[in-house]
Amino acid sequence: MNLIQPRPCHRSSLVATVTLIATLDEFGPAVGGVLRGLPERVSWVQVRADCVGDIPPGWLREKFRGKLLYTLQSHGGKCPGDRDGLDRSRRLIAAAEDGYDLIELDGERDIGSDVLDAIPPEKRLISWKGEAASAKELASRFRRLSWIAARSYLLIMNTRRAADGLAPLLFLRSTARSDVTAYADGEMGLWSRVLAVRLGAPLVFVGSVGGGRGPSDGPDPARMIADYGLPALPSVDRIFGIAGVSAGKSPSPGLHNAAYRALGYPGLFLPFQVDSFAEFWRELVESQALEQIGMPLQGLTVASPNKETVMELTTIRSRAAMRVASANLAFRRGPAWIVSTTDPTGVLANLGRRSISSRKVAVVGCGGSGRAIALALSQMGASVTLVNRSRKRGEHASRLLGLAFTLLSSFSVEGYDLVVNATPVGSQDDALPFSVDRLARDAVVVDLVYSGGATPLAARARACGARVVEGREVLLAQVERQFARMTGLAPPAGLVAERLGLTTKPVP
Repeated sequence: MNLIQPRPCHRSSLVATVTLIATLDEFGPAVGGVLRGLPERVSWVQVRADCVGDIPPGWLREKFRGKLLYTLQSHGGKCPGDRDGLDRSRRLIAAAEDGYDLIELDGERDIGSDVLDAIPPEKRLISWKGEAASAKELASRFRRLSWIAARSYLLIMNTRRAADGLAPLLFLRSTARSDVTAYADGEMGLWSRVLAVRLGAPLVFVGSVGGGRGPSDGPDPARMIADYGLPALPSVDRIFGIAGVSAGKSPSPGLHNAAYRALGYPGLFLPFQVDSFAEFWRELVESQALEQIGMPLQGLTVASPNKETVMELTTIRSRAAMRVASANLAFRRGPAWIVSTTDPTGVLANLGRRSISSRKVAVVGCGGSGRAIALALSQMGASVTLVNRSRKRGEHASRLLGLAFTLLSSFSVEGYDLVVNATPVGSQDDALPFSVDRLARDAVVVDLVYSGGATPLAARARACGARVVEGREVLLAQVERQFARMTGLAPPAGLVAERLGLTTKPVP
């Protein structure tokens, strides 16, 4: 769709779709094919001329059916080819004359009379990018920009913490215009980029068209479409999310949001990448900050290393969470936040009817997940041994749960019926958390590491003849349980499994 024209905007009058803009910031032999292969829902491409040079728009239109935005980035570190002064003005004017549909003009650098005289308002995107600011400061900044007639306006804040994403959203709500886009940049600001369109922002900037290593900070175009259903905007009046250091890479937003859309449920699941969970909890959860934009935060899945911290910040805890001093789920019931753990669910659901009682089990990794799983298996009658690389953490878990402990350096899988890997080893490389060479052929190995394919541990264990439960099978059971606890509903049958590439639920 074309960029929408300025008009007063309120939540009740939001357009049904927004404009997705992918970024071309690398140029090579394959760029033509990449442009042709862009998802149909991407209707614009931003050409970062400061990175790729001045590509003739005619050549681009042979490869891409949509519209073109010309940008000479001047904010935050310049790419090769970015030049200042008269040459910059000349390039901007030439791009407009050559047939680019929209020209991004820096609201502080490109407002000279020569540029404005040569580039008509309907071809102007006036932009500002700068340090974190309050909603009031953003409104003041926008007033200084808006005297320049333009088709659209863009304000992007640098981000230091997740809570920085709130200010542009409050600004959008108060501005009530549909020609203004504002959000916080980077992974920590991704949640505000997604949520901004719910408050009238007409544009969503996504990442590099080739998924390469260009300077654009936007997320992958295909993933933005798959995870958030963009450019469509179904009704939303409540927020859920995942909070953790790698939340932006989690598959959870795509899984939960697909279920919301299928059910017609008015929720939106967002990634909150946080360095300090206590700071995030204080600034965005306890403060009820999202209620200010009419979309209260109702639930969170809590990723490592925050599972212990969330216990310290809440007072209503499930019995299991209290026993293991760890929780991975927080949800609201009225004004109260309740925390619990669903870590055992992913394991137990995949063991099915297989008898756990009297089985010899090793749980490798004594973090929150490992402790919760070990406790659940022990309560079902298994003989559980805790295994950990560091003695201090392992002995702490042993005292907490009353279970045997051995150091990873002296651990052998020989004689164990079930081995659970509750460490992240294997998520980034080909490393194994432990040797499987002495694994019994009828043993079961559960790997909590989620991967698009088999992890190194899963592949080696299968080669030894063991039955393997992969991370995506564990994740399936956890997501379905978390979805039910947060919403009170069950996700559509088979939907989460299909999204994870599992045609049916695993059968023991």
